[in-house]
Amino acid sequence: MLVGFFVSNLCHLLSVLVLYRLLTITSVSRQRQQLSFVGATLHILTPASLFFSAPYAEALFSLLNLMGMLLYAQSKATADGRPPSLREDALKLGSGMLFAVATMMRSNGLLSGLILLYDVARYLPRIVSMQLTVHDLRRIVVTSVAGCFIIPGIVWPQYLAYEEFCTGSPRTETPPWCKSSIPSVYSWVQSRYW
Repeated sequence: MLVGFFVSNLCHLLSVLVLYRLLTITSVSRQRQQLSFVGATLHILTPASLFFSAPYAEALFSLLNLMGMLLYAQSKATADGRPPSLREDALKLGSGMLFAVATMMRSNGLLSGLILLYDVARYLPRIVSMQLTVHDLRRIVVTSVAGCFIIPGIVWPQYLAYEEFCTGSPRTETPPWCKSSIPSVYSWVQSRYW
């Protein structure tokens, strides 16, 4: 219990520091330091901080998700009108990997992929008008691969739950969600317990 408490609080502290850095990078205000400080402080003072302090997956999810956002923001700052670089690619792929691990912690991490989806969708006008450059194509491919990393983050826990509860010995009763056309432990837990 103490180890869980320590790990959760450490993750919460690190997520506050990552949030501060993220806000510093993404803010265009002249008062970016103050804005970043206020944002990080509000993250500490929010009522959700009780969940971040408890030995629960919430703090680790927050840290991983914010780190993924930070790497994504750094990749965009690295791009800034320049041709794609290996650093930009590595940062974007790293963000996808962090989003995947965050999604394994909590299924709502899947929503983090929307930022990558938006990044690809903004190239649609260039694709339709056939004005896509090699640099654009590279960025689309790297961003798509980063987004695809998130898929195992949602599928792997489902697979493990299916293996554990649905393919057991014939003597045990299988849960009703195993018989669905697309078996989803998440849907079943949401409908039953929430």
